[in-house]
Amino acid sequence: MNCPMKKITLSIFILACFSCSSILQAQIKSDINRTSKPSPDGIYRCSSDEYNAELLKQHPNMMGSRSFEKKLENKIKELKASKTRSVNGATLVRIPVVVHVIHNGTAIGVGANISDAQVLSQIQVLNEDFRKMAGTRGENSHPDGADTNIEFYLAREDADCNPTTGINRLDLSSISTTWSGPGGNSDSVLKPMTIWDPSRYLNMWTVTLDDNTLLGYAQFPGGPAETDGVVMGYEYFGSNDAPGVTLSGVYNLGRTTTHEVGHFFGLFHTFDGGCSDGDLVADTPPTADTDGNYGCPTGLDSCPVGTPDGILDMIENYMDYTDDACMNIFTNGQSARMDAVLAGLRASLANSTVPDTPLAPVNYDGSIKITSLNLDPCSGTFTPEVRLANYGTVTLTSATIAYDLNNGTPANYNWTGSLAEGQSEIVNLPTMVTPVGNNDFNVEVSQSNTDQRVCNDTDSDSFIGVSYDNTTQIHLTLNTDDFAEEISWEFKDSSNTVLYSQTYTNSPANDNATFNYSFDVVVDECYTFTISDSAGDGICCGYGTGSYELRADDNSLIASGGSYAFSETTTMSTTALSMDDYFKNNKVSIYPNPTQTDLTISLLNPKQLPNGFQVYNMLGQAIFSKSISTEEDLKINTSILSNGMYFIKISKGSRSIAIPFIKK
Repeated sequence: MNCPMKKITLSIFILACFSCSSILQAQIKSDINRTSKPSPDGIYRCSSDEYNAELLKQHPNMMGSRSFEKKLENKIKELKASKTRSVNGATLVRIPVVVHVIHNGTAIGVGANISDAQVLSQIQVLNEDFRKMAGTRGENSHPDGADTNIEFYLAREDADCNPTTGINRLDLSSISTTWSGPGGNSDSVLKPMTIWDPSRYLNMWTVTLDDNTLLGYAQFPGGPAETDGVVMGYEYFGSNDAPGVTLSGVYNLGRTTTHEVGHFFGLFHTFDGGCSDGDLVADTPPTADTDGNYGCPTGLDSCPVGTPDGILDMIENYMDYTDDACMNIFTNGQSARMDAVLAGLRASLANSTVPDTPLAPVNYDGSIKITSLNLDPCSGTFTPEVRLANYGTVTLTSATIAYDLNNGTPANYNWTGSLAEGQSEIVNLPTMVTPVGNNDFNVEVSQSNTDQRVCNDTDSDSFIGVSYDNTTQIHLTLNTDDFAEEISWEFKDSSNTVLYSQTYTNSPANDNATFNYSFDVVVDECYTFTISDSAGDGICCGYGTGSYELRADDNSLIASGGSYAFSETTTMSTTALSMDDYFKNNKVSIYPNPTQTDLTISLLNPKQLPNGFQVYNMLGQAIFSKSISTEEDLKINTSILSNGMYFIKISKGSRSIAIPFIKK
């Protein structure tokens, strides 16, 4: 089977895997320390500054760093010298957008499951504001007011090559009913789980924020790809001006999203740095109040000293904190800064070829996507789960799902049912053995009629099989954060017995401290380590830079973390997936290999017979097996096997060895 596109590539430790458990139902205390003050009515319009100050600790060259600003300065000069915008060789840059509408199962238009009209109104506002569109609230006559020549549209092809409206509705109430500001479950769970390729799409999430004083936040350029985009409280997304849309308050005209997208394209707040003009844009007048202006003040000159008389605060700038009704300006300097970002770190987005018109309808279009491998660390098996969808106009009633492991001989799963256009169904494929090392699982769908859109016919997922059967101890290094009393952990065996555990008291000696522990382990067991935080904000990075590591005796890393919410669990196995002393001492091997007829198991001491063997195909499916009681049983007739590659799994007690062979 040929699977040319790897749509997903995950590094998953099969026998040492992460799972976020006890996720996120309670109120999150706070995610990242706020340095700004709220508005007079208690609203924090934006937490992007605080968020990106934390991201800079792990991504020191992103926006906010000297290296970033130096490169951006050079790019601005380069574009200015060329006397043309030349972001992507065109005057106009058009940005494809996906809006992930995160809701709790309500009907469309109810609560967080916002209507299509509300989403469309926000896209319209972005275009009005960034294009200084005449006859709209985005129009201005200010001499420094810029048409940025940036436009936005809802993507009409999704990340897996399927038709879409650009509105991705997801009921994630089984995970959490509310979502955090920066540094919490929005960044650790929501974004990585749902994001579309950020090099091709501007990802926006509308959510129920657990902090109802926050409006939204964005990630500056240069941060981690898996969290890139804009998060908005659903009540502040879209415009009350649009027919069928009702939003209340002074932040009801879509300007919070305009503000956050400004951050996404490299703009600071106009008031950053106070009168020192820390936004690094010459034509935005400095503002004394480093917490921003609120309401709609008039005639305000908060930095009269050292500046010419009459230069008022630009309270109408989208990067201030004033009411939506006051805002209508990006300056030429801000536009130049965004141009430089779009020609630099966000060049791939500026050059995205995601279509802006609906894909042409076709009669036959089956689609396949891996939704989970359902890894079982303790048994060393996995049970793939795929989503079969129909994007053709003709109802899909049958399909063949071909699947393989590591590009071996594919097996087929024959599906029958009834999927109308736009419908999908989850299909569970057979359980397979997890091989040691790097693995690729591939799927491909076909149907009796010729598929007319083949780019969504395949999918792949990568994972790693590893065991810790040679270690006698698991070693934990824990670095606590500012609130050690919120931290606890447990180390359990397969019977759920707690072998080791620890909680910490409220003591300065425990805060921002390093603790080392060692847990005794035995072979053929399965262990879980769970670390918890009672406040739901993990141990990194809102209140210190806490972290933990689990390592084996040979110092190999089993797991590490810190940026979780309420808890995080690692499962690790000491069941051997490779040879033990019996197989080494007896120099167990097979011959001839390749074979045409008989295959023989060779032993250094034929009197020490193994218990039996099983023959598997490359998908891990058992073909036949046999118990071994005499030396004659060591000779295996392979005539029933088709030509190809197989594994023979030879067992002795609870141990086994898998050896590949070729039938010719």
